[in-house]
Amino acid sequence: MDQFEIAARLKQDGYCVVENVIPPSKIDSIREEVVAAQLAHHEEAERELEKTRARGHRIGVIGVGLLKQVINTTQCFTPYLADPRVLGVAEDIFGDFVRISCTDCVVTHPGNDRGYWHADWPYNATNTTHVKAPYPDVMMHLASIWMLTPFTKENGATYILPGSHKYDNNPAAGGMSDFDQDANHPDELQATGPAGSVLLYDSRLWHAVAPNCSDESRAALIIRYAPWWLNLTPTIRGTPDHERMVLETGGKNYDAIPVRRAAFEKLPDNIKNLYRHWVSE
Repeated sequence: MDQFEIAARLKQDGYCVVENVIPPSKIDSIREEVVAAQLAHHEEAERELEKTRARGHRIGVIGVGLLKQVINTTQCFTPYLADPRVLGVAEDIFGDFVRISCTDCVVTHPGNDRGYWHADWPYNATNTTHVKAPYPDVMMHLASIWMLTPFTKENGATYILPGSHKYDNNPAAGGMSDFDQDANHPDELQATGPAGSVLLYDSRLWHAVAPNCSDESRAALIIRYAPWWLNLTPTIRGTPDHERMVLETGGKNYDAIPVRRAAFEKLPDNIKNLYRHWVSE
């Protein structure tokens, strides 16, 4: 598929799996480096999650390791962020000046808990900053899950609900008391693919973490592409918007950690513009 076919699939179904974005010859070394970065920062990341859970917010899934802004630790995957089947698609949808708003690593271990049905920021109303339902019929954020290991039904490939990006609400937004957001859905699919594939999806698409029933961990990168007009400052720690909307309200948020200057300077020249909006010293 070329970028135009992928964009058409996103418009119709809300998602598309693009294979071989990371070449087979590179995927093993990239996975090992990213997973090592997550393990090295695991305790620190868990402490951050527990602070949010202690305030009564549902966040993360037990059995899933997280490292926000993994690009501060390793840039091994960055040459592929501008692949025309990913960045090119984002530019087809949003126009010029696309930015990356999230570069996280997740490692899903055997026996992890099932997640709840939700749409991603800025639609998820469990976050303090969110678009209120009913949503306008416009994509505001392009999310992607980079499969560093194969995604299979057995190891918990992400649950998705095709076509749900056309709904003007989602189960995490409230107002859907007749829907069990923790239950399986008769129309759900699992987004499977070989290692090196990327699941692209409209952030409005309903999806959920699936249980890993295998005996090996499943690793992925969560990378989101945003248009220039989407206000990211409430997500960035240390900004006045973050202080006002998140800290002062005691709320939960889709938080992003700034890219450190030293890490930014190591990025390929064609990738720097995707991150320059939130570089810190």
